[in-house]
Amino acid sequence: MSLGPIAIRKQILTPVPLPPARKKTLVVDDSETILHAICTLLEHHDIVEVAGRAESGTQTLDIVLELKPDLVLMDADMPGMSGLRTALLLSQLSPTTEIMLMSMDTSPQFRAACAGCGAKAVIYKPRFLSELSELLDRPLRPADRRLTGSGNPALQGCEADI
Repeated sequence: MSLGPIAIRKQILTPVPLPPARKKTLVVDDSETILHAICTLLEHHDIVEVAGRAESGTQTLDIVLELKPDLVLMDADMPGMSGLRTALLLSQLSPTTEIMLMSMDTSPQFRAACAGCGAKAVIYKPRFLSELSELLDRPLRPADRRLTGSGNPALQGCEADI
């Protein structure tokens, strides 16, 4: 019994680029509430791997030595050791770790000061999620209302442009 000719379809496969690997990240903010909100949003949107948290510059330096993160996302305005001073020390202590500072001040003078301290970027704090996503080339996942400011009092006003 003959089955006859078998037609074989040629299919051209186009490679789909993989998203860049998530960076192992230490998140730093002196406000426990803001620190929790930032980490929650980063984890929900799968922007980075939140590997650790710190609430001060001194704590940041200690954790970086142990954790060896790819990225430190840090508030620029902290009591005690400021984010800029911490960035300066961190850039000498761990030169391969990327440093991004979050601030309400995005003036050219402030950006220049941050760059002089070793920061790769200054992120406008109210838009940290979208700006970080853009800098890391990781698209945001669709927002989940439970994690935006309108649905969670702990996150009120943390991310206006999700």
